[in-house]
Amino acid sequence: MGSSDGVYVLFASFTQASVSGRGALKNGQFFLNIPDNQPLHLKAFEACDGVKPSQPIKVYQTETILLYSQALNRTVGPLLQADAPKDPTRVVRWLYSSGNATVLGRCNGVNTRYDLTLHQGWNAVLAETQKDGIGQLYTNVREQLPYWLSGDFRLDRARSTLPAAFFEVPRTTTF
Repeated sequence: MGSSDGVYVLFASFTQASVSGRGALKNGQFFLNIPDNQPLHLKAFEACDGVKPSQPIKVYQTETILLYSQALNRTVGPLLQADAPKDPTRVVRWLYSSGNATVLGRCNGVNTRYDLTLHQGWNAVLAETQKDGIGQLYTNVREQLPYWLSGDFRLDRARSTLPAAFFEVPRTTTF
C-alpha cells in the first residue's frame, strides 16, 4: 500500500457493529489501546458438554482485526495473528472475561480440549489444531505470533457501507 498514513487497525465485531479499539499503522507496526471499561455485549461462557469454567463468567470474543485505509475509504482486509498466513495451525483469538476463572476439560464426543487460565479483562487465547488435524486445543498464548493480512477483503466506500461505529474513535481510547 505504500505509505501507512491514514491506515488504521480496527479491533472490531461485525455482529455488534462496534469497534473496541483502534490504532494507527505506522512503519508496519500498530498499538491498540483497549480500555477495560469499554462497553461490551457479554454472554455467559459456553463451550460444550465436558467443559465449564471454575466459576460463572461472561465473555466477549472479537471477530475481526481489520485493516482500514482512511485515505482510500477502503477496508484492506482482516489481520490474522497466526503461525502461518495460509492454513495456520495456531491462531490467536482475543477474549474478554468478566472475572478470573480456569477453564479445563474435553468436549464429550469431540476432540477439543480446554486448558485456559482467564483473568478479568482481555485474554489472548491460542486455538491450536491438533497434529492429526482433528480437534483443537485452547490454551493461553505463550509466544508472540505474527500478524498476516488474510486474503483480499477489499470493501470500497467502506464509510457508507459499514456502520458508523466502525469509524468513530472509541471515546475512552487514546492513541
